[in-house]
Parts: sequence; structure tokens; C-alpha cells
Amino acid sequence: MRGMPKNMRLIIAAVACVLVVALAGCAAQSPQSASNATADAETSGAGEAGESSASNSMWSMDIDCAVCHAEQGASMEDSATLACEHAQVADSTCITCHNDEALLAEVHKDATADKTMPKKLKKTAVTAETCQGSGCHDAGNHVEVTADVTEFTDTNGTTVNPHEVMGLTEGHADITCSDCHNVHTAPIDPTSTCVSCHHAGVYECGTCH
Repeated sequence: MRGMPKNMRLIIAAVACVLVVALAGCAAQSPQSASNATADAETSGAGEAGESSASNSMWSMDIDCAVCHAEQGASMEDSATLACEHAQVADSTCITCHNDEALLAEVHKDATADKTMPKKLKKTAVTAETCQGSGCHDAGNHVEVTADVTEFTDTNGTTVNPHEVMGLTEGHADITCSDCHNVHTAPIDPTSTCVSCHHAGVYECGTCH
């Protein structure tokens, strides 16, 4: 470099210094550090995606219903309710009885984890076919089981078998099992279902209207 002009030698020296500093910086960013940085970025992204997914996740049949329906979920551990009896005796879960997937999908439409729970839930009635299915409550012996029930006795002394009258007259076919057998809260007086129509306390038809 003796024959090279002084200015040129200074420029080459400066470039060499810059290259040394750059190489030192690359060496400091080791593969381990780079890997950790990538992992941190992925974790951060996954967290944000997870939160987004949770807040926008739609209802499905295998979701934990009690996350949103805490009161109903708690009833399955309350010995005063039929829900608890179903869970303990028959190992029932929510979807054992609430098994109409199409109907449930409709009432849960647009539901998200961060959406306010409505004060009044949309009713998804459990059908008699569900109660009587899979050998749970044999439809053939309902009348026999309640043959000696005297709770349904009107002011004239007429006693009716609640399961015997089902479907015999207009209106009775619309009564569901849960109208008389409250599952998620303490048992109700089943005769209250009758009184809603037989408000004069008389079970015979045509005595009032």
C-alpha cells in the first residue's frame, strides 16, 4: 500500500473497521439467541391467536356448558335437584338430555366467550322421546308407576293419573316432561301445571267454559 495515495489508504482502513464491527455483531447473534427470539415471537403470536380464538369460538356439542351456564352446571352437584340424581345414577351429562344439535346450534348462534350472557335463556325443551330413549324412562310403565298417585285430586274428589291423561285431550300433548319434572332447580309442585288450565280446581272438561 506504499505506492497508494494517502487518502485511498484511509478509506480502505475505514471500510475494514466497519466490516470488523459488523462481523462482531453477527457473531453475538448466535443460533441459540436467534432460536429463542423466534420462539418468543411464536409464543407471543400464539397467545394473541389463542385469546382471539377463545373470544370468537363458537358453541359445539363437546364444549363445557358450565363455563357459561354456571347455575345449571352447579345443579348437577346439588342433591336437591333431579339434575344431580341424573348425573350420579345415570352418569348423565348436559348433552345426554340436551341432544338436539341443530336446535342447540341455532340458540347459540353468534355466541362467544366474551359476549354477555342473556338474562333469559332460550328454552330448548327436552322431548319425551329423549327421556324415554336408551332405556332411561320406559314409556310403557309410566302409567303403572303413577297408578297410586293421589296428588292429582280435584275439589270434587276426582283423582287422575297424570301420565294416563297425556295426549288424550287437546292441550295435554303439548305438556313436556320438564313442565312437571323440574330438573335444574328444586322440585316444583307438579299439580301447578294442571292448575294453569284447570284453574277452578276441577279436572273434568267442560265444567267451566
